Amino acid sequence: PTLSQFNRPFLLTQRGDEGKTAIGQLKSLQAATFRDKGTQCPPEEVAALDQLEAYLAKDPAGPAESLPRPCYRFMARVLAEWPVKSWGPALDVFRLMLLYQPINRHYANSAGNPLPIIVKRCLSASDAVPRPVKIRALFAITNVFAHPEGTAAATRAGAVGELIEANLEMLGASDAAVRMSAAAILYNVALQLPKQASMEVVQMASGLGHLLAAEKDKDTAFRMLLALGKLAYCNTEAVQLLQSLGLRLNVEEWGGSGSEDGRVKAAAELKLLIGTE
Repeated sequence: PTLSQFNRPFLLTQRGDEGKTAIGQLKSLQAATFRDKGTQCPPEEVAALDQLEAYLAKDPAGPAESLPRPCYRFMARVLAEWPVKSWGPALDVFRLMLLYQPINRHYANSAGNPLPIIVKRCLSASDAVPRPVKIRALFAITNVFAHPEGTAAATRAGAVGELIEANLEMLGASDAAVRMSAAAILYNVALQLPKQASMEVVQMASGLGHLLAAEKDKDTAFRMLLALGKLAYCNTEAVQLLQSLGLRLNVEEWGGSGSEDGRVKAAAELKLLIGTE
């Protein structure tokens, strides 16, 4: 069955040049920031980016080593002081950093966890957030789920509702890449929600049920169906909610869909789960 084949979070594990380009861009922005102030960049900050670059060259699956504290301080300063439009390289670096369990754990247990501010500042339908920044923010948030500590922090009561709301808003974007990335995050969250009635289950099921019928991008729709399937599986309250919403799963409206289309298989299985024809 398609739905049961998916039981792990979507992640972005491709490391490319291991962050070298993004860190090079951060160094340039760092130098420009201090030059504009007529001051010199502190040696500690210069060294922090070199240390971060060396750390990201290591295999995330290798021995767990702590990231030097100055690296955390520099990344925190970026989010606190730099304008959102210049966050792109930092978000690329965060995406890679979160693949490493010591970093993922540190942020999960820290008051300096960047997740809330990234969600608040970047996931907005407003055009004030440039598309590249919004996409990179979604990618970074996806990798919060790379380790149990980050997953627990992201789905903690008081935090998960805002994460769900922000990504449901992103599902209304005109950009298919934004919608697909948001749907992947919602699926990651759905994997963690309790199999019982909760505000978060109602929030996500209602939002996805409302938006699914209008979604034309097959990859986005597939991820939305996966999320709904995880919500409905072994959750009577979620099933009853989806039944009351009159969830439409009319695959014939997905022009050109064939049996190889994951949406068709996932929709058929979801129909069985919620008892609709």
